[in-house]
Amino acid sequence: MAGQHSKHRGAHAQLPEQRGPRPVGMTDARTHVEHLVSDESMGTHRQAGHYRALCGMTVLAASLTDPGRGWCRECTK
Repeated sequence: MAGQHSKHRGAHAQLPEQRGPRPVGMTDARTHVEHLVSDESMGTHRQAGHYRALCGMTVLAASLTDPGRGWCRECTK
C-alpha cells in the first residue's frame, strides 16, 4: 500500500529531558588539542573567534574538520 506508514497516528517519540547547558569540545588551531568550552563562553566570545576553555586556556577555534590530537586533561577532569 503505497503512501501509508507503519506508525500509528498520534504516536510521537519523546525527546530526552534537557539537563541544562553542557560544554562543547573545540580544537585549538595552534596546539590541535581539544578543549571543553562552556555555553556562556561560546556566546560571549563568538565575535572574537577565541574562547575561554574550562581549564583557563584561550582557544583559537580550528576548522571543524580538524580531528585534533587528543583531549585536554584539565578540561576532562
